Amino acid sequence: MKIVFICGPLTTGGDGSREYVEKNVRIAEKYQIALASAGVGAFCPHTHTYLHNEKGSTSPESYYYDLDMEFLRRTADAVLAVPGWEKSRGATGEVAMAKELGLPVFYPTSPDAIEDVVQWAQS
Repeated sequence: MKIVFICGPLTTGGDGSREYVEKNVRIAEKYQIALASAGVGAFCPHTHTYLHNEKGSTSPESYYYDLDMEFLRRTADAVLAVPGWEKSRGATGEVAMAKELGLPVFYPTSPDAIEDVVQWAQS
């Protein structure tokens, strides 16, 4: 099974409120669900680390940036960049890393527009 790493904004571009972060998590999660429904493996850092600080983590934000890069390096076969990714420090780094590693990067405009990702994953 090929693994698609989902990247996109989490805190960037908003007011930093829990509602803003929640909105970005739910957007990324829709891509994760669409990929899973199509039988494509995915890793979504948004859902992996959601509310980590409220759940008791004392790790700094940099820890999560580094952790995401390790998941990308070690497990990803491709990257899916959620619309607005280019405004995110983390996502721009993840897209750059994917390109450096020679991984395909997909830019679907919505969770309903993942046909090229699915076709690639099934090839």
